[in-house]
Amino acid sequence: MSATNSPMKKVFRPKPLPTLVMLVVVGVTCTAGVWQSKRYQEQKANVAWYHQQYDVLPPVSALGTTAQAANRLEQLHYRRAALTGKLDMADVQLLTARIGAGNRLGYDVIVPVELPDGKYPRLLTNLGWAPPDKLPGWLAQLRAHDAPVTLTGRLRRSDVQVSDARPVGSFAGLKTWMHPIPATLAKSIAGLDPELLLEAGEQASGKVVDVEAVPQAIYDYPVHPEPQQNFSYALQWFGMALTAVAVWVALSREDVAG
Repeated sequence: MSATNSPMKKVFRPKPLPTLVMLVVVGVTCTAGVWQSKRYQEQKANVAWYHQQYDVLPPVSALGTTAQAANRLEQLHYRRAALTGKLDMADVQLLTARIGAGNRLGYDVIVPVELPDGKYPRLLTNLGWAPPDKLPGWLAQLRAHDAPVTLTGRLRRSDVQVSDARPVGSFAGLKTWMHPIPATLAKSIAGLDPELLLEAGEQASGKVVDVEAVPQAIYDYPVHPEPQQNFSYALQWFGMALTAVAVWVALSREDVAG
């Protein structure tokens, strides 16, 4: 049989350039996949820790037991709380919350609460959300309520630790902020805890706080989100790595006469 009539067969002959590109792509995608896998494990650990803090441990009724602890914030972060104190309405301020369809739908009210114990005499508290037309009346009722109140909610370590932030505007003569920043407000509010705050009211559910009900209802917040997004990202990155190898293998096979 002549050479021209010989059957063809596939031979694996990797070429330098496709091989180099494949190695780079696989290196990058596998690195990203491993990073996303680690993020997934970290988030699962955070979910388990949140469950321990929020669901398993009992609510905090006083801050004095942890006032001087070195891990004070770690102990209190995401703990349920029922704290009794007096609202300091002289220092009430607002958060620019709930913007939809280009319109401002309402504000969160943040106010220091005076506590009888704890590391600091005042704790920044988010009382909840109210639309602009309801806000003045609600604030008037809160100012008229001079007796101590028991605020139920969730303690949280402040996510923003800048001390030189500035208000973004004002409403009804009150400063408005983008985020609750105890470290900044502590510069103008004597005795305010610069690292911790209490989230109370119903701002998570979008309900207007019942101004006739003091103390406020328990803080309604969705908990235990599973970090599925990072897991999906990891699968995508590893899938891209396998695709790169498959393309390289296909490009490296060529027909030769048997």
